[in-house]
Amino acid sequence: DVGQGDSEFIELPDGKTLLIDAGTNESGDDVVEYIKSLGYTSIDYVVGTHPHEDHIGGLDDVIKNFDIGTIYMPKVQTNTKTFEDVLDAINEKGLKITSPEVGYKFNVGNAVCEVMNCGTGTSEEKSNLNLSSIVIRMTYGEQSFLFMGDAETKNEEARSWPQTNVLKVGHHGSNTSSSQSFLEQVKPQIAVISVGKGNKYGHPKQVILDRLNKMGIKIYRTDESGTIKITCDGKENKVEFVKFDN
Repeated sequence: DVGQGDSEFIELPDGKTLLIDAGTNESGDDVVEYIKSLGYTSIDYVVGTHPHEDHIGGLDDVIKNFDIGTIYMPKVQTNTKTFEDVLDAINEKGLKITSPEVGYKFNVGNAVCEVMNCGTGTSEEKSNLNLSSIVIRMTYGEQSFLFMGDAETKNEEARSWPQTNVLKVGHHGSNTSSSQSFLEQVKPQIAVISVGKGNKYGHPKQVILDRLNKMGIKIYRTDESGTIKITCDGKENKVEFVKFDN
């Protein structure tokens, strides 16, 4: 739960780890403390889906506090202090950014991750950074997870989507994302919405909640449940809520 932001931490049985986004500048410390509380001193893969503050705000804290393997970010730049802080942290550690292409696959332990969308630095992406979002689909055993970042309908329409069990809903449940045709392709059983209580954007939008409910998709929200933990044995997923006080 990083408020009106996004952060997902994935840990595999062999100790391999993947962090997708790290919330806002304010939530950086919380993300660091949470991962440390699980006993990790290093993170194998770090993804900054796109350069918005509510997704990469805490990444500089994470990079400073852990040994980092690979960093994935899209080929789109912005001149915000938040973005510069992340670049500085990367440079200070002597790390580099990798911008993956669509279709690129990498393994996190026994989980296979595929890049389904990634910005290439077009002018349209620069004016709407959401369109540059790195979208990752992870498969573990018979189960699959789709992390949409802030990808929008335009990204959804750019390709076909395989059925996936768990959907991290795009753009905090905004009506810019989660189109009917996209949801009909993905057909998730579980939808997770990362969103801040009483946020000024009115996320998640009622039209999106109605759409998910109508399809019988079980919805979990960080503004209602706090940090959401999903445990997967490769055959089924168990959802629980984590009370984390740093």
